[in-house]
Amino acid sequence: MKTLNFTVLNNILALAIAGSTSLSWAAFDSEGTDYSTDIQRYHVWNEALKPIELVNSILCFSGQFKAAQFVNAGPYIALADEKKCFPNEDDGSDASSQSAGSANTPTYAKIIVNATRGSEPTDPLIVNAWIPNMGDSAIKIKSIISKGASEENPFGSFSFNFEMFDSFESGNTGGEGEIKTVDIPNKIGFTLFQNEEREGHTSAKSASVVMSTDRSTGIALTSDSDSNGGGNNANGGSAFALAFNATNVKLEAANTFANLPYREGNDGSGSNKCLSRTAFDENVGRYDLYSASTGARVELNSGVGFKYDSDNDTTFDSFGHVGYWGVWAERPDTLLNGATIQVESRSNPPVATNYTIIKAPGRLIKNTVQELLLSESRGIEFSYWSPDAQPTYNNWVVRYLTSVDGVETDGFYKTAGNQNGNDGPTTVTLEVPVLITLENHQSLYMNSQQLGGTIQFTQGDTSLTFFRQEFVNGSETGVGGLFASGSATLYCIDRCPVGTLDENELTSWTSAYSQLVSDPANAIAFTINNAGVNALALVRDSNSEVVKFADTVTQEGLQNVQSPNAWGVRSGRLVTASVRDSLTNAWDINNSSIVSVFYEWETGLNSFNQTTSIKDANGVIQTFDKPIQITYTHTDAKDRSADAGAFDGKVFMLNYGGNGDLWGIPNTRSNDGRHNPRFNIKDGTLLGSSNQYVIKAREVEGAMQQTLGQCTDLTIADPDAPVFPPALMQRW
Repeated sequence: MKTLNFTVLNNILALAIAGSTSLSWAAFDSEGTDYSTDIQRYHVWNEALKPIELVNSILCFSGQFKAAQFVNAGPYIALADEKKCFPNEDDGSDASSQSAGSANTPTYAKIIVNATRGSEPTDPLIVNAWIPNMGDSAIKIKSIISKGASEENPFGSFSFNFEMFDSFESGNTGGEGEIKTVDIPNKIGFTLFQNEEREGHTSAKSASVVMSTDRSTGIALTSDSDSNGGGNNANGGSAFALAFNATNVKLEAANTFANLPYREGNDGSGSNKCLSRTAFDENVGRYDLYSASTGARVELNSGVGFKYDSDNDTTFDSFGHVGYWGVWAERPDTLLNGATIQVESRSNPPVATNYTIIKAPGRLIKNTVQELLLSESRGIEFSYWSPDAQPTYNNWVVRYLTSVDGVETDGFYKTAGNQNGNDGPTTVTLEVPVLITLENHQSLYMNSQQLGGTIQFTQGDTSLTFFRQEFVNGSETGVGGLFASGSATLYCIDRCPVGTLDENELTSWTSAYSQLVSDPANAIAFTINNAGVNALALVRDSNSEVVKFADTVTQEGLQNVQSPNAWGVRSGRLVTASVRDSLTNAWDINNSSIVSVFYEWETGLNSFNQTTSIKDANGVIQTFDKPIQITYTHTDAKDRSADAGAFDGKVFMLNYGGNGDLWGIPNTRSNDGRHNPRFNIKDGTLLGSSNQYVIKAREVEGAMQQTLGQCTDLTIADPDAPVFPPALMQRW
């Protein structure tokens, strides 16, 4: 939206506290490259910002309406990705980068927007929007934008009001809110109020920020209340007051405005601290990759939006998105296998092209083996499930320990247990580590966020293995590709699915699989085709059954029988004929020196257990770019702070999905529920198997460092624009 800079608003209070930070860049390769010209956004986090995180998300979401492009064009429909602005931090946290694909699939909401402006250039832009279904609410929005953001006033002049309902039909109000810039001579700032009430639970947020026009001095109040109790800083407080000048911030915190230390009659429970506006601890939120040879930004085509006919009336009336991670559809039950979708180009005028949906009841995952010496695995945290963890723990935390760690035998030890409590996930350290004992050639399977997913160690080996993973989508038709001849036969020795799985076969961990094959020559054959009736579906040759959950299986039924397979079923290693012929015994299937590439079939009732692709009019399956996977070793020299700490020399599996989306760096959760990376990569670091990429942070968050004795000339008082709730008027 040209008239209102939502990027500035997303960091509105951070800008108020810290001022804008500008960074200059030397060209990586030469002046004018993407690397040297791409803007790096820098904002500041402070505990007082917590109350407006929801509003930042709302403004981020509203920025996707593109209202300035449709002024006075009448009502139109916009799609906005909820996950982009309302991320679920728990998505895929314990899964591999590929199995966690559902976390990367966009989730769009349909918005009806009407943007209007009078005939004069100075007339305000008025944006009305209706969101019929977002989560469990319907939302009505009205924004009046009188002046756009500028260098002198990054807030501009605007009001933004929203109201939440159970549904537009019911008219039952569930909450409301307002963000509004202040109109005070020689001052800039804003006020905020938001409340919500649902099923007896109430919450409210409020803020007032007023500062000098040069942003060098100012005062702010923020609050966050919740009927369920709890606060948003270490001492349980939910109200903040601050005063700032060019170099420092004086911050007070308490459980209510009345108990802030500057308030007369406070109960003495509040706290205060002095923070620096010039010294920061930094965390990077987003990175981009660039070509190390040209400085060009690495672009990936991860998916496309489309329209489809959801009610079979020949009109493309609904919307969706399909890509590498799967499909999202506005009405998913009506997007059937074989359906026609329409994709519009971004040209002017747009050109519409029809494609056909291809759905399969599972997904084939290609694994390429990577190795890590045991001597290099110390310090890596693994997640391991075994029956002896329950009922106390959800899973075990495992580490590789040696005599350096004070144990008598080198090996993998249970060092802690993860459990869910009233305040969220917690880790309980064991008093004495417990060695996991294995028979010779027995394999131990674990997970590691650091290495990108599943980990395998076979007793007697000097290294463990982890895997580069990618989804097979049917486009692998080139020389050497799985579907070079249109059809592929894969062979299974262990954990071989019996075929189409009914409820009885899903009642235990083992009932869905055949017994271990003792002789590789008798490996069980499965076939998969990229065309035909069962395109992209794995079929067991012995009974011609597609490996899937039977049509009669439901999530409710699986819960009733307490099935451990409610999330889905995954096969053991599937290999081609040439690999099968290289095996001398059944155990060789897990020998990474023999089996360097294998496949797994995953199926279930969830969309992330299944495959959706599209093909053009010539039957050619369209290819979407997979994430770039990089095995990365972190060091002091590659660390943004020049101190890698405990991660110096440690190996990680990084994934880059384009547009700032890089994951694989472990994170930690703070007391206020925020997730921060445990290390940050230095700009200009070379990445890739042949150093073909270079990395640059695109969004950096600074946390002000605490100082002593530097806030004596700062005085906290009520800001010129009072914190409300206001007398909420009829705005619609």
